[in-house]
Amino acid sequence: MQDVSFLVVDDCQLVRNLVRTTLVNRLGAENVYTAEDGKEALELLDARHIDIIIADWQMPNLDGEELLKRVRKSKKHSKTPFIMMSSLGDREHVVCAIQHGVSQYMMKPFTADKLEETVHKSWNTISRRGAVRLSGLPEHSVRIRTGSRTLSGQVKNISQSGMLLQSPYSREMHLFNTYELELDVFELNGGNLLISPLYAVPVRIVAVEGFVDTKMCQLALRFNRDMLNDTTKRHLDELLKQLGGCETELIQDN
Repeated sequence: MQDVSFLVVDDCQLVRNLVRTTLVNRLGAENVYTAEDGKEALELLDARHIDIIIADWQMPNLDGEELLKRVRKSKKHSKTPFIMMSSLGDREHVVCAIQHGVSQYMMKPFTADKLEETVHKSWNTISRRGAVRLSGLPEHSVRIRTGSRTLSGQVKNISQSGMLLQSPYSREMHLFNTYELELDVFELNGGNLLISPLYAVPVRIVAVEGFVDTKMCQLALRFNRDMLNDTTKRHLDELLKQLGGCETELIQDN
């Protein structure tokens, strides 16, 4: 989620830093703004482009409930995903947040996995930015050059911003390094398509259980579109456009 901008609102600096670190390290976010309370948050919302708001309920000056009300009444941010963080888990507070238009309600304390899951659920509920992820792809493969070796993997889903793939694990694969990839797509409209060179950054590496002979992992890769040439960008756009017309499955969290 390199191009997604976040606003994190909490009066506790430790919480702000923890959320910001998770967004950067787990989701690859590059634009994360922070505010100490709702009043400061409103000033940032007026001055900046914000895609997702993550705010605490209990704050001085202007709390999360009032911030949510004002955000939903604003023309600029009425449909912006709003994630409420709170240690208040009783039914009354949850219902109140839902009535005021909260996107997700997240109980404190929470894990990095829970935050990542909640952010994806919030982002996937809106159909903007054209970054849909498609699965059920035609036969396809990816080759990743890590320096001394080339890894082969299979794409699980893909979007304008990146891809999720499964490949053998290598110690040479490091988070946030940029790697060169080749993407082969077979049997697409009667032909093959080779997209190269692609440049991408791993933002998450997770082990896959169940393989005896080979250590397998899932790699979440974020494309470095600034490094792609015009031909590669055009081929990637053509692929996503053609996949959108195939019998594909839109990846969404329930």
